[in-house]
Amino acid sequence: MVGRGTDNQEGAIPMKNLTKNNISPLDVLILQVLQSGATPDTASKELEKHGYVLSRDNVKGRIEDLVKKGVILEHNDGADSKRDDKIKWILVDPSKLFDNQWYTFIKTQNPLFERRVIPYSEMYNNLVEISREYGIVTTIDVVQGEGQNYDFILRIVTNETSHFEEMVEKVRSLGWVHSVDSKPIHVLEGVGISKNNLTKVHMNYFYEPIKLPDFESYLKTIRQVYRTYDIYLKDEGSLKQKIAKKKSSEDAYDGTQPDK
Repeated sequence: MVGRGTDNQEGAIPMKNLTKNNISPLDVLILQVLQSGATPDTASKELEKHGYVLSRDNVKGRIEDLVKKGVILEHNDGADSKRDDKIKWILVDPSKLFDNQWYTFIKTQNPLFERRVIPYSEMYNNLVEISREYGIVTTIDVVQGEGQNYDFILRIVTNETSHFEEMVEKVRSLGWVHSVDSKPIHVLEGVGISKNNLTKVHMNYFYEPIKLPDFESYLKTIRQVYRTYDIYLKDEGSLKQKIAKKKSSEDAYDGTQPDK
């Protein structure tokens, strides 16, 4: 049992905040339960399996707080959702859940000096295996090209620096790795005025990993592409018809020539 929280504040075990952003382990568990398909109405039953006894209203209140804190940026359960609707996905702000974020840049060995040239696909698969083992990598991007300072970029989020350092050392031990360099990702913080008092301000994190093409511009492009392709097909078809007619005429002409 991870712990036991109750609606009754008397005797409730205080839970240490996981990060500086006031996110408790219970909040993380609620996010995981929602991500697995529970609704705000059914989440309390899932939490009981982990030893947390909370009412549905309490759970809903915590979810609303996570939205207000900016932890949950988007989800597909709204005020007009039916009772049996499931939250199929939630989009969270990683800067609120993880104290440490890095970009890790990996440079490969020059294959010209190696006996065996290792394809990038094999290198990529090596990184995927390590990433799944440690569970702290969100993306792996390939940047190929002569003169580049790196060939792979990893985006890493974690609350355990030792876990991060261990993973980086494992990446560095791969035979094809020339160098590994990590740069921390900083979240802008400043000082603002609230009720005539100076207060620390946490900037909203710009995080939109899901992008779709603009409908109108995409439709216009597709129409242009197909229009161009249709013109090509018509021109090609017309040309083939002209060639066929010319050949047919030549054959007919050859067939009507008197024998010499």
